[in-house]
Amino acid sequence: AFDELKRHAADRPIVSFGASIGATAALHVAAQRPVAGLILHNPVPLREMILRRFGWWNLWLLAGPIAWQIPRELDSIANARASRAPAIFMLAQRDEIVPPRYHKLVVDAYAGEKRVIALRGAFHNDPIEGAALADFHQALDWLLPRTIGDSSQRAE
Repeated sequence: AFDELKRHAADRPIVSFGASIGATAALHVAAQRPVAGLILHNPVPLREMILRRFGWWNLWLLAGPIAWQIPRELDSIANARASRAPAIFMLAQRDEIVPPRYHKLVVDAYAGEKRVIALRGAFHNDPIEGAALADFHQALDWLLPRTIGDSSQRAE
């Protein structure tokens, strides 16, 4: 899909967006293709979340095999380490689905330049509004000029 989009975009930069599980897909694309930038909202490190959040109560007998069945292409931590495009992370501070400590694993692993927007008081699916929306606009002002250069060397 990215290759077809790139063909139609010609020389225009492509910024990939993903929210929640969609951030997992966006990170995979960014690790494999020359995206110019990323916008990630509540990224999920699936394997780590399954193991750390659910493994202890079943002695990892259920969580372990399930976590290891997740394809390596969906490893958000590894893909974050391989991504070099500038990125904006929007993180809900009261996320009830993906606890913020798991977002932090992805943010900390991210190899490219990044800006982090804390969505104060926000839950997983809350809209971005108020001060967070103003912060997002400022982050876009930071990101968009960085997408204009040659992005072909960002994916390795």
